[in-house]
Amino acid sequence: MSGASVDRSRRAFLFGAEAENQSDPALRPPWALRDVFAELCTGCGDCLTACPEGIVALDDANRAVVDFRRGAGLCSFCGACADVCAEPVFVAPAARATTAPWTLRVIIGSDCLARDGVMCQTCKDACGDGAIRFVYAAGRIPEPSVDLEKCTGCGGCVAPCPASAIELHRIEAADA
Repeated sequence: MSGASVDRSRRAFLFGAEAENQSDPALRPPWALRDVFAELCTGCGDCLTACPEGIVALDDANRAVVDFRRGAGLCSFCGACADVCAEPVFVAPAARATTAPWTLRVIIGSDCLARDGVMCQTCKDACGDGAIRFVYAAGRIPEPSVDLEKCTGCGGCVAPCPASAIELHRIEAADA
């Protein structure tokens, strides 16, 4: 088959690899194949009703996205959204056990109350993984620090933040 091109999205799907290097900027459900998701998601809404945490919504293009300000405000990585989907937009079920659901990590922005001198540790209290801790310094309010090794990107810290200072960002392979 000389001259035939390789469909990398199909290869990623078959081998259970998340296409982290693709350009879809939306926060898709865990184990989504980002290189094909926006194109193949039909917007049927099955993943919305399957998500026990209620964090899956539809974006303006009628495609599934994760919104941590909805429902329980965190992802338990149960895989229900992927299990119910009839389209080939998720990592294969057998590969999910060995494939990271996504490479999202917490970024605490400059609007953080603690960074403005206000005593607040809401994000630390909400982090079930213990990835957010506060660094104490003499004469100052403790400031947040994120342990990227512990952070799963579950989003549990996003909605509780009273200053909306927390976002999740994808860690690309070059950043890891």
